[in-house]
Amino acid sequence: MGFNFRNTAGYVTDQNFAVPVLAEAFPHTYTNTNGFSINAGWTVAPGGSQDRTNTNDARIAGDNYTANAGTPSNFQVDLSSGSAPGAGTYTIDLAMGDSQAARTGEFRLKDNATVLIDGTNGGAGFVTNTGHFIDATLTDVTASVAWTGTTVSKVFSSSTVNLETGKDNIGGFTLMAHLRLALQAAASAAVSPRMLMLLGVGV
Repeated sequence: MGFNFRNTAGYVTDQNFAVPVLAEAFPHTYTNTNGFSINAGWTVAPGGSQDRTNTNDARIAGDNYTANAGTPSNFQVDLSSGSAPGAGTYTIDLAMGDSQAARTGEFRLKDNATVLIDGTNGGAGFVTNTGHFIDATLTDVTASVAWTGTTVSKVFSSSTVNLETGKDNIGGFTLMAHLRLALQAAASAAVSPRMLMLLGVGV
């Protein structure tokens, strides 16, 4: 499931895997065009939501934002809800930034309370220019027509994902544009030629 954060559902057309997030409170059931559903939403509300640039990739067309004032907001995803598969190894795609202004942002992506991606830069946050976004590898990416951020792989031992923003009192606003969690397929066990022969299978 992918989450595209903005203010108006029809502002852009989402990818089949993604849904618009309009600052809904947790638990909210999101269902994408592919027919998959999951419960997610803000357990601590953000400051607001915005539509920014409708010619951008839907993943970076808008945002939900939080003031970096020392009182964190938190977006939560329940990996055991709806058609979600539960705990496991997930590929994470993330875009934090703004197409319309320079920003100072900070965030933490957690497996429940365990930090998996620390986007605080030691408490100083990340400064992004207009049209720049921090991806899941904590790299500054320039993007507009297409989102080209790099993904990372993380193991979630619990079924609770928390994306926390605004915990550090550093001024400015953290803008969340996109989050996607995709379960990785389990690797198939290799079968040796000898085992195939014992099973009566030609090699």
